[in-house]
This record gives sequence, structure tokens and C-alpha cells, in this order.
Amino acid sequence: MCIKLMAGEGEIDNQEYQFFLRGGTVLNRDGQPMRPPNTDWITDQAWDNVCELEKNIEVFQGLSSAIQLNPKEWFRWFSSTKPEPEKAQLPGEWETKCEDAMKKMIVLRCFRPDRVRFAIINFINSYFRTTDFTTSKSTSVMEAFDESTAETPIIFIMAPGVDPTEQLKRFADDQGVKVISISLGKGQGERAKAILKKSSQDGMWCFLSNCHLSVNLLPELENIMDEMFDDQSYDQNFRVFLSASPVDGFPISLLQRSVKSAVEPPRGIKANMMRMYENMGKSFTKCEKDMEFRKAVYGLVWFHAILIERKKFKTLGWNIPYSFNDSDYSVCEDTLALNMGRYKENVKNPDFEAN
Repeated sequence: MCIKLMAGEGEIDNQEYQFFLRGGTVLNRDGQPMRPPNTDWITDQAWDNVCELEKNIEVFQGLSSAIQLNPKEWFRWFSSTKPEPEKAQLPGEWETKCEDAMKKMIVLRCFRPDRVRFAIINFINSYFRTTDFTTSKSTSVMEAFDESTAETPIIFIMAPGVDPTEQLKRFADDQGVKVISISLGKGQGERAKAILKKSSQDGMWCFLSNCHLSVNLLPELENIMDEMFDDQSYDQNFRVFLSASPVDGFPISLLQRSVKSAVEPPRGIKANMMRMYENMGKSFTKCEKDMEFRKAVYGLVWFHAILIERKKFKTLGWNIPYSFNDSDYSVCEDTLALNMGRYKENVKNPDFEAN
């Protein structure tokens, strides 16, 4: 979207943009300038990109010669950490030659493709003068609720590492409504039907979690909802919430009639920690040792955020892949509060000290 807007304003050179997307392809290295000696940090692919860049785009002519004449300065830029290469000035006159951000990103792409994602984020933020387009925001139950009615179910489509249960319960408490929840699975069909009927009559909220475990049961539940809606035998405060991971066989008709909300953790440790703190509510009151508990919770939230971020490494470091969702965090937080509350009593117990 950013590139389309800039192209419409004439601020993007299409040749430069295409090189940024695809890089340079070398079919014949005859006549290619020699790579500077003792520069193991410049890979063959990086040097190919540099040579093709100065060959195809006029403003970059002489780039390979500049690197050959002053490899130490280029290595200093390449390995810089504060600021990072995408924010650091290019060596010599190239900071002036690459007057716009796209040209700097092209040079960065040649040498440090691992930093290109961060450069793109800075590029978009600079153009729009806001971080709204590059910052993940957690899903708000209130937004989905405002679009729903008693006849419109709300479906949370879950990603690994996120469970909307606690967030929904806290929102229900704020609204002064009781939630009846059940986790679908083998043998839960009759109980789920009974809960659905009871909550519709009493004006409560019905939360059917983990629907992906009982896809075959969903058509029956949908028929029950159709019957109560046709007979108008429900309270206006009644709502149906469902949560499910993406799965084949989910009823299309149920999806079409529902308000759908994708629930996924934001990217980055900081964003995940902020999400966890926002979801806590008044959980700090769980323990009498308030300040000690706050410090311990910070460590727990930080550790949980790291576990969620590690999902990109799949089974690396673990015997089996595990999602580490919000329910796991809630159990750990409750256990932490319980043990911290018992600590003073336990240390005075000789049997406890001996054990």
C-alpha cells in the first residue's frame, strides 16, 4: 500500500523497486570486478548484487570501486550495532548519493538481508508518520461484541499461543454478565446442547471453546440455534461465543452468519508482554506480598513472551512442539500466587525445611 501511494505521487523509481524485490542475477562473471581481499564478510551473493546494481542503475555506478578502496569503512557500517546498519550512515559520499530511503534499503539488501525487514518497518513508519500500520494490536472482545446480536455468534479463530478465554471472562465481568463455558471434545455433546439452551433462556453468554475438536457436533448446535431464533425463545442479552483453530470441515453456514475475529499474538517480546499486562486486570491482588508478586509476575510474563516467540523455531530446543497459550500462563500465575502466599508459613515449618 505504501509503495502504491508513493508510486502514484511519483516518489518511487520502478527500476530501483524491482531490484529491491528481486536483487541481481549473474549468469556470467566474466569481467566482474574482483572482490576486495580479506573480506570474508562479503558473500559471493552480496558481491554479485553489488556488481549488478552498479551495472543496471546509474546512481550506483562506482559502488564496487568504493568498497575496494575503503573496505574497513564499509565493514564498520556492515557490523555496526548502535545504530544498526539500516539507521547508520553509509560510508563516504554514498550517504549523499543515496538521498532517499529506498536507495539505502537497496544497499542494505545487498549486504545485510537480515536487517531488511526492520528497514521496511522504518520506511513505512516514516512515510505514514505513524506506527499504526506496522504494530500488531491484540484483538478486542468489545469490538466483536459491538457488531454482534443475540442471533449472531462470535467466532474466535485462534493462533498458536493465544487463548481468548480469560479475556472473554474479564469482559463479561465488566459487563455484569455470567458466562457458561465448556470445552468441546469427546463426550461433551449433550452437555454443550444443554448449556446452549439454558444460557439462551436465562440471558447468559455461552462460550463453546475448542470447536475444532468436535467439528461434527457443530451442525447440531447450529440447528438448535436456528430453532430458538425461529421461535424467538431467547433472551436479548444472550450471546454465543465459539473458539477454534483453523480446521477442515468447519460448517460454512456457521462461518457466514458469524462475526469472525482472528486472535493471534503480536510479534515481538515487548508487544506480547504488553498484551499480557493488558489482559491481567486486577490479578495483582491475588497475593498478599504485593511488591514481591509484581516482580515475580514480570519475570513470568517475560518468560512466557519468549516461549511464544520461540514458536517460529518449531521443535528446536523441545522434544515436541507446544503452543504455550494464555491458559498455561494463567495456571503458572495462580501457582505463583499460591506458593508466595504460603511461603512465610512454610519456612517456619521444620518438616518443610527438612524436605
